[in-house]
Amino acid sequence: MSRARWLALGIGPCLLIGLSFLVAAPATSERRSPALPPLPTPDGNLVQACQVVADQYVEVLPSHWRTLVRPPYVLAGDLSDAELDAVYRNTIAPTARALAVNYFDRSPTEPIAVLLLSSPESYQHCTTLLGHGDREEYAGIYVRAERRLVLNVSTGEGTVAHELTHALAHVDFPDMPEWFDEGLASLHEECEFSDDGLRLIGSPNWRGKLLQQSLAAKQLPPLAELLTKRFGRGAGGPLDYAQARYLCLFLQERQLLGAFYRKCRANIAVDPTGGWSLAAVLGQDTIDGVDTGFRAWLATAK
Repeated sequence: MSRARWLALGIGPCLLIGLSFLVAAPATSERRSPALPPLPTPDGNLVQACQVVADQYVEVLPSHWRTLVRPPYVLAGDLSDAELDAVYRNTIAPTARALAVNYFDRSPTEPIAVLLLSSPESYQHCTTLLGHGDREEYAGIYVRAERRLVLNVSTGEGTVAHELTHALAHVDFPDMPEWFDEGLASLHEECEFSDDGLRLIGSPNWRGKLLQQSLAAKQLPPLAELLTKRFGRGAGGPLDYAQARYLCLFLQERQLLGAFYRKCRANIAVDPTGGWSLAAVLGQDTIDGVDTGFRAWLATAK
């Protein structure tokens, strides 16, 4: 997709926001995907399954919308075939590759539907058609039971990266603690590729201001509460997302995010919140020790 077309859809070349309310500061760093070798050829059964799913969406979606099979993904929406393919090549495929290199060991064996909508209006129409009309305030959603992403791409590539992280994490780590699931996905709202294209590097974003205001007012809940509460519910939801995202950023800056992911996954049966694993990778005896270091870092973070 040309830069002009991206801009016509309201999409800049940066990662912006994902599963969040549609309030965000614009990103300033440019996200570029280096040329990489092709992905492995999918299994024939997966190709066939994707085509079956694509045919099902043809029956449900407006007749002028397009579908495109790129196993394990079934792309559909009000973009042209060329635009759907460009989102796959420029955003979905390189993002999935970087996530696999850094975190995920298991690849999808079943189709994942990715609905790409060019405007808030078509996004609202799609969510209503698919029975998600109660979630229209979001830029994108991932419906786990249906293995379905619905994305308003006019909000930026970060929406795709956020929800794709959810979809692929649920394949590799189905019991991932909710705070970490949302924190890792939110980290990719605004990030850029490393020079070799093999890592996604999260950047500070608009959520940090909310977090630092809460810290300054001495209203930031302890990490022990974040790890055990019902995540993201009620008035404290935006703060939960900010705290989880910046905890992942804290780990990333120490080059410990991948190590924590693997330790958390390996120990999930005995450490369902990830608290012990978090303390272990940071060299702390308790989660309170982690909280002390996190707050000290946050007070000076940009």
